[in-house]
Amino acid sequence: MENLKRVFIMRNLPHLIYLEAFEAAARHLSFTRAAEELNCTQGAISQRVRALEQFFTRPLFHRRSNGLELTEVGTAYLPGIAEALDRAEAATEGLLGAQAQTSVTVSAPLSFVTLWLARHLGRFSAAHPRIEVRLNSTIWTDPNVELADLSILALDPLQPLTGAVQLGEERLMLLCDPETARQAGARPSADWFNAARLVYVQGRMQLLDLWAKQENMVVALQKAPIKADNAAAALEIAACAGGITAVMSTYAAAYLTSGRLVAPFGAGEILPVALHVVPNQQRRLSRSATLFLQWLSGEIPFHREI
Repeated sequence: MENLKRVFIMRNLPHLIYLEAFEAAARHLSFTRAAEELNCTQGAISQRVRALEQFFTRPLFHRRSNGLELTEVGTAYLPGIAEALDRAEAATEGLLGAQAQTSVTVSAPLSFVTLWLARHLGRFSAAHPRIEVRLNSTIWTDPNVELADLSILALDPLQPLTGAVQLGEERLMLLCDPETARQAGARPSADWFNAARLVYVQGRMQLLDLWAKQENMVVALQKAPIKADNAAAALEIAACAGGITAVMSTYAAAYLTSGRLVAPFGAGEILPVALHVVPNQQRRLSRSATLFLQWLSGEIPFHREI
C-alpha cells in the first residue's frame, strides 16, 4: 500500500481573538463596551484590533474624540467576519446538540404579542422546533430591555434606531362594534362620532383625536370616554361593550377577520410611525435571534433595513 501524503495548507488568517475583538468593537463602536462583552480589558481589545490592522497594514477604525468610526476597509470587512462567527457558533451548537442553549428573547408591546405574534408564532416554532422563544410583553417601556435579543418598537421611519428593520407600514384604523357601525352614515359625521362611546388608547399618539382632526371634526363627547393603556384592551372593550376606538392596522386585522369589530370607513391614512424590530446593540446577534428576525420580517410583507 502506498503511503498517503497529507498536504497541510495553512490558512492565511489572523488570530480568532483578533477577529472577535474587531467584530465586537465594530458593533459597539467602542473598545470599552467590546471589552465588557468579551470579559477582558479595554487595553486588550485595543491591542488586538491594532494587531489586526498591522496584519492588513491598513486601519480598520478612525479613532475619534467621541468614539470609533469604521474606515472603508473596516466597513467592507465586518459583514464577512460577523457571518463567519455566526457560522462557527451554529456549527458548535449543532455538534453539542441538545446540550446547546438555543433561545431568543423578544421584548414587544403587549398588543403586538396578543394581537399578532401569538397568532403567527406557531409557524416559527414549527420551522425551528429547538429554539426556545421568550417573550417579554411591555406597556410603553420594558424595564429589562437590556436582556432582550430583539425589541419590537413603534418608531418614526424617518428617524429610526441603528440596525432597525421596519415591519410594514401602519394605517390609521377606526373600528367599532357592528351595531355602532350600522348607525354610521356613508360619510363620517360629528354627530355619530360624538354620540358613541369612545375607547382611547393612551400613549404618545392619540389616534382617535388624529382621526377626528383628519376628518375636520369637532370633538364634543356626549359620554365620558374609556381609556386603556394598550390597544388589545381597547379593542376588546369596544367589541364587548360597544364603542369606537382607533389603532394601527396590524392590531386591527384579527378583529376585522372575526367580524367582532368593523371599519365603517375603510383603512385610513398611513401613520407617521411603524413597527420595527431592533437588535440589541450591546451584544452580537445570536443565530437564534437572527433566524427569528428573518422570520418576522418575512411574515410581514413590506420590510426594509434602515
